[in-house]
Amino acid sequence: MSTYPSESPYLTTLRGLNEFVYCPRLFHLMYVQGLFEDSLETVEGRIKHAKRLTKSKAAAPVTEDGEQGTPWPMDLVRALTLSSTELGITGKFDVVLSEEEGHVPVEVKHGPAPEGTGKFPVGPCELPATAWGNDQVQLAAQMLLLQGAGHRCTKGRLYYQKTKTLVELDCTDVLREVVRWVAGETRALISAPMPAPLRDSRKCIRCSLNHVCLPDETLHLTEAIPEPRQLYPGRDDCGILHLITPGTRLGKRGEAVAVTVPGEKETLLPMKDVAHVSCWGNAQISTQVTLQLVERGIGITWLTGGGWIRATTTAPLEKNVQLRREQYRHFEDEERSLALARWVVTAKIENQRVLLRRNGKGDEAAEAVKALKSYRERAKKTDSIDSLRGLEGIAAKTYWDLFPSMLLPKDGITLRMNGRNRRPPKDPVNTLLSFGYSMLLRDFMTALHGCGLDPLFGFYHALVPGRPALALDMMEAFRPLVVDSAVLRACNEGRLGPTDFVETSGFCTLKPHAKKAWIKAYEGRVDELVTHPIFDYRLSYRRIFTLESRLLGRYLTGEIENYHPMTTR
Repeated sequence: MSTYPSESPYLTTLRGLNEFVYCPRLFHLMYVQGLFEDSLETVEGRIKHAKRLTKSKAAAPVTEDGEQGTPWPMDLVRALTLSSTELGITGKFDVVLSEEEGHVPVEVKHGPAPEGTGKFPVGPCELPATAWGNDQVQLAAQMLLLQGAGHRCTKGRLYYQKTKTLVELDCTDVLREVVRWVAGETRALISAPMPAPLRDSRKCIRCSLNHVCLPDETLHLTEAIPEPRQLYPGRDDCGILHLITPGTRLGKRGEAVAVTVPGEKETLLPMKDVAHVSCWGNAQISTQVTLQLVERGIGITWLTGGGWIRATTTAPLEKNVQLRREQYRHFEDEERSLALARWVVTAKIENQRVLLRRNGKGDEAAEAVKALKSYRERAKKTDSIDSLRGLEGIAAKTYWDLFPSMLLPKDGITLRMNGRNRRPPKDPVNTLLSFGYSMLLRDFMTALHGCGLDPLFGFYHALVPGRPALALDMMEAFRPLVVDSAVLRACNEGRLGPTDFVETSGFCTLKPHAKKAWIKAYEGRVDELVTHPIFDYRLSYRRIFTLESRLLGRYLTGEIENYHPMTTR
């Protein structure tokens, strides 16, 4: 979100005033960057909000004498919208009561009321603890809007559902001053950098955007705190839906997606449990479910049967415009791009070295490990992108020459690998690698798009029309950690063998059953929990992909000084 033209000044929403008082950084994320994600509390609140607009279903507050009364009289006004350019605020009223004293705005809150002791400092003033400070500001703004529209309004009411507490507020001079101060601060923040995170705040624990805000992680990287809290789950509850069998159809059934495989019974999956849809080959998806998925932020990747990405379907890249502006400006700077490229290539070589050290056999592997360590140190000192690419190529040849030494035989037969080859892959191991890299690329494109970055504009890979350069840049360090490791595990554990492939002259591909087995092996790897080397808590690799994308964004906006991709010990 950017500032409005001068003839149409920016107006802060009533909810925005509330969010700013609660946490200025949360306001910036939601109203400047346009980011929002649901939590259990926000979903519950939205459902109850819809119910209370129906008089017969509204929760009744408790009066002072303990008797249960009606929430508001029958002559209520709903969905009233008012604005004030003088105050710089706008918003929608859920309920406005018409009483003898005048109009009374009512706000119903999902949570509990405060205990009622102490004061809530907001800007230059202190508010009584009868209601939360942010809720008082929101209600006071409603009262001022009603007064500005010519209505008589001297008070408002807050009802806290969890504790069944009804609070009545008078429109005082203190509240008027606080509303004007908050509105001015929000307007100033629209064109300002994101505020610093709250320090060791309990607010962060239940915030639906804590995994976007990364308060403790940011403070840890700036050396403000020694140990970050893990504020969000290490693994996403949602999964990737793969449509593999030719002729498979995906449709919509209420709040579920319906998967119809030829010759099989229809399967229903809750839409809330789907994180992404991968459509392989000739599977089909209805327009209705496509639009519903996109509206929920669930992307669709269209791939060939062999794993090449053909297209992606996502919501428009409309959020976090300021971040993308910093991305383009930063990546156009050769020195900054070189610094990022050095960090990425150094991390990739280090992860290749560790994988070979753990699984390689013989003196040749030991010598290759030493050579990769030397290449890693040289990569830290390169002075040009071309030199760095050359060094990466030398390290890659050393690594791939020894990769077959990490493969174990199955029934006395080892899967064949004749160096690294692709487009198309010519042997079983390269088939698995190329297929896995396509899925890894899909995951990074999804992560970058979800964070507001442009996956097509990178700092290391050459900019070619249609090539997701930034996604390719970001996945470099994770090739050994995710795909190469998954290939070794699948082969060495006997999940895939020579009979699972179809080989012709100059081409090799997976059989249908083996393709499903390899997709399952890859998804199992990215869903595996690992300890993050910097933050020292456990996350799945898929969560780490998003975390890495957000940390890159923090580096681009100057909130942290460096960005170093994840390396394993």
